[in-house]
Amino acid sequence: MKMKFLKGLFIVCVALCASSVLAFAAPERGKIATISIQKILGSSKAALDAQKILQAEVDKFQSKFKADEDTLTALKNDIEKKGSAWSDEVRAEKEREYQKRLRDYGLKTEDAKLEMQQLEKKHMEPILKQLHDIIADVGKKNGYSIILENTMKGLRNRTGLLYADDTLDISDQVQKELDTRLKK
Repeated sequence: MKMKFLKGLFIVCVALCASSVLAFAAPERGKIATISIQKILGSSKAALDAQKILQAEVDKFQSKFKADEDTLTALKNDIEKKGSAWSDEVRAEKEREYQKRLRDYGLKTEDAKLEMQQLEKKHMEPILKQLHDIIADVGKKNGYSIILENTMKGLRNRTGLLYADDTLDISDQVQKELDTRLKK
């Protein structure tokens, strides 16, 4: 009986030793972090400065187009209110004028959109490139296997990440590094 007990104890000890050796030999489980690009771009000095420049340009375009919008609205209202009293020829002339101004307005707004896209690319692309490089550097430096984008949480999330512990978020660290690098 004693021999069976010792044999069993020996087998248990061997199994424990083997499992601990396997545990030490197993590769380290990857570290995971999350990041909110939206949060970083909303708090980074460089991104905020770029957004101010872009907003100033948007405001300039809006004030520039305000007169055209007012003229179009007034012309449309004029056609609707007085159109029945006008002759067919006068009404047709006013409608052509309205359509011409509307096309011109459409072309101006398309040109403004293209200009805004180019301006956004000019100001935001260097920031986004630097942000990408920083994320890769922080990931390598801190041994992260994966860094997931975590802008929205829960079922409304567009990134596929349904839950992440807030301690995994490295957005502040990345944002500070972005500001440091873009200050130079």
